[in-house]
Amino acid sequence: MHFRLFLGHFGRSVATSSLLLGAVAAVACSDTGNVQTGNPNLGTAGAAGSSGPTTTGGSAAAGAPGTSGAAGTIAAAGGAGMPGTAGMTTGTSGAAGTAGSAGMAGAAGSTGVGGGSNMAGAVPSKGCGMAAPAMQTPGTFVKYTETIAASAVVTAKWQPRDYWVWVPPNYNPAHAYPTVFVGPGCGGTGDKSIPIQNASGNDAIVVGLDYSSAATGRDCFMTEAFPDPEVDYVEGTAANVKAAFCVDESRLFIEGFSSGSWIAYLEGCVDGGGGLFKGIGTATGNWQGSLPDTACKGPVAYMGAHDSGDPQSYNSYPGGRDHVLKLNGCTSPPVTTPYDPGSMVKAPGGKTISCVQYMGCKAPTVFCTTTGEGHSDQVDSGLSTFGYWKFWMALP
Repeated sequence: MHFRLFLGHFGRSVATSSLLLGAVAAVACSDTGNVQTGNPNLGTAGAAGSSGPTTTGGSAAAGAPGTSGAAGTIAAAGGAGMPGTAGMTTGTSGAAGTAGSAGMAGAAGSTGVGGGSNMAGAVPSKGCGMAAPAMQTPGTFVKYTETIAASAVVTAKWQPRDYWVWVPPNYNPAHAYPTVFVGPGCGGTGDKSIPIQNASGNDAIVVGLDYSSAATGRDCFMTEAFPDPEVDYVEGTAANVKAAFCVDESRLFIEGFSSGSWIAYLEGCVDGGGGLFKGIGTATGNWQGSLPDTACKGPVAYMGAHDSGDPQSYNSYPGGRDHVLKLNGCTSPPVTTPYDPGSMVKAPGGKTISCVQYMGCKAPTVFCTTTGEGHSDQVDSGLSTFGYWKFWMALP
């Protein structure tokens, strides 16, 4: 699917007769502000029955029992975050007639149901409160096309770009979601890369990035030179997603595999440090040789993984990891402590995972070394899905 983004009297009626009839009270609901609160007045008690007619020498017949008050109606569901109020009063007992029974109290109205999730601490994007694009199917990656603004590095061939958006099955446009951008390796596409949604479930929006073969001349992101037009692509995509979906702008993350991992390192440098991205995750990738440390905004939360047996030497992990250690101001020489990536991360048979956290860093910094994975996206162990999600969600 493609489409473009440029981005609720007291009324009492009493029928009198020779016998007593109770009164029936109705309840009403009120809608206050953004929260619909139940105002279910309880049914008013039946009124006292009047004396029955008398005859000479006889006594008055007993008044018939007052009818019971009607049950209060259930309050409508409350709006975002606040519960509806409970029914206000109990019904009053009807006064006894000559022999009439008291009316029964009306039943209380139910409390209104709370609304959407609390967004305390979140920074809602422009898209919050707006319906998602008509063609966006929850629980499915949908492809979008955009035009990146021209710049000194974004020439005409770099302007047409694609990306994918996945929103949770229960997507709520009034709830600001953490959002994860994922870059695939060479030959991959944004909808079939690291499936972080397996770990985030209903708690995040996922944006899949696509490279442009027409621009790079190969099925990979352009990671060889800086300044890099891929920065404009990622920033432009983020702006469009924030305008169309309810994103928590304080919790954007980016991860990638291989070529996508290079993009994650790049964005961690130029758009980390309190900028666009709060944290990054890399699986088998490296740091651009031409990306200067002076281009980086500052420390960024980082979790990386690399297999000691990766046959692609240019994806050798020391480069990327060591740049981050310097960027984050970690203790030098490095001092580490074991890090637990979580119970959902398990090394497959015959393989190993060893994670450490670096000390003295200005942002949390974790690196995992695996064996037996080769040039891997680190998905089979759950490291780049459940492991990275646990790390990001624990960030202050």
